[in-house]
Amino acid sequence: MDYFTNRSGLKLSYSLSIKNQNDRKINVICQWLLSDVLFNCDFLIEYLEVNTFKFFVTGCGNSEGEYLYGGFERDAGDIDDAVKFLVSQGYEVEAIIGYAKGGNDAIIYSALFGDVKKIIAIAPAVYMTTFNLPDFFRESIEEIQKSGEVRHIVLGKEYRFTSETLDEFMSLDMDYYCDKIKGDIYLIHGTDDDKVPYSDIVEYCKELGEKCKELFTLNNCDHFFTTEMDEVVEIIHKIIESYPYICKLKLDWIMNLFLYIAKLCFGKIARFDKKKCKVFSFIVFLWSI
Repeated sequence: MDYFTNRSGLKLSYSLSIKNQNDRKINVICQWLLSDVLFNCDFLIEYLEVNTFKFFVTGCGNSEGEYLYGGFERDAGDIDDAVKFLVSQGYEVEAIIGYAKGGNDAIIYSALFGDVKKIIAIAPAVYMTTFNLPDFFRESIEEIQKSGEVRHIVLGKEYRFTSETLDEFMSLDMDYYCDKIKGDIYLIHGTDDDKVPYSDIVEYCKELGEKCKELFTLNNCDHFFTTEMDEVVEIIHKIIESYPYICKLKLDWIMNLFLYIAKLCFGKIARFDKKKCKVFSFIVFLWSI
């Protein structure tokens, strides 16, 4: 695990995935407390054919400091520090990617700093009045209101949740940042999201106006994108590279299906060149779309 130092002198953990050694362009993935629990970020990094820099904001993962359930502007400052660190290493940051609270952090970063043009927010909670809190937090609200705080073990590490951070989270006004946003906002959301209603994201897209470059809608998709990660990868790649991308996983699936059918039809006498099968799979995919 590697670290860079933020403006508060805290060490924030990060991991670098370089797919193209000759390319100094890179994309920042902002991670918070539950990112790896709710969202398969490792899948994203594996199948995206671009360079990525995944880091955890203050108090999350192996990063130093105390985690705040609110703390959106502090997280945005961490993103800015990550961008400055990468620039100092000779990289050009193409996009900021964030899931759920990380999506909020990315949008707020664009409002407060805005040095990166493309902001990709995946299922951000834009209206707190309709946001469905995580089960463990919702079940603890009474205890927090009574004692002022509650402690939970998440991924083997104890975290403190206070009434102040809960109030800050629930009072977040994303509309406040709309006029200040400097980058292009790309939203990705599922129609069956039971944490952040899809209607909220549609309304927020209207509030953003021209600053929302596109809302990518995944039909019948929940908050966790459990079975739609390949589609998420394709969308993000399209945003970053500005041309369509076919997820390697989808090509592999088509090739394996073709090989299976061929085996059923021709048995052991069939001998197929895998390279040719990949070409055939690519043609089948293009035909299917």
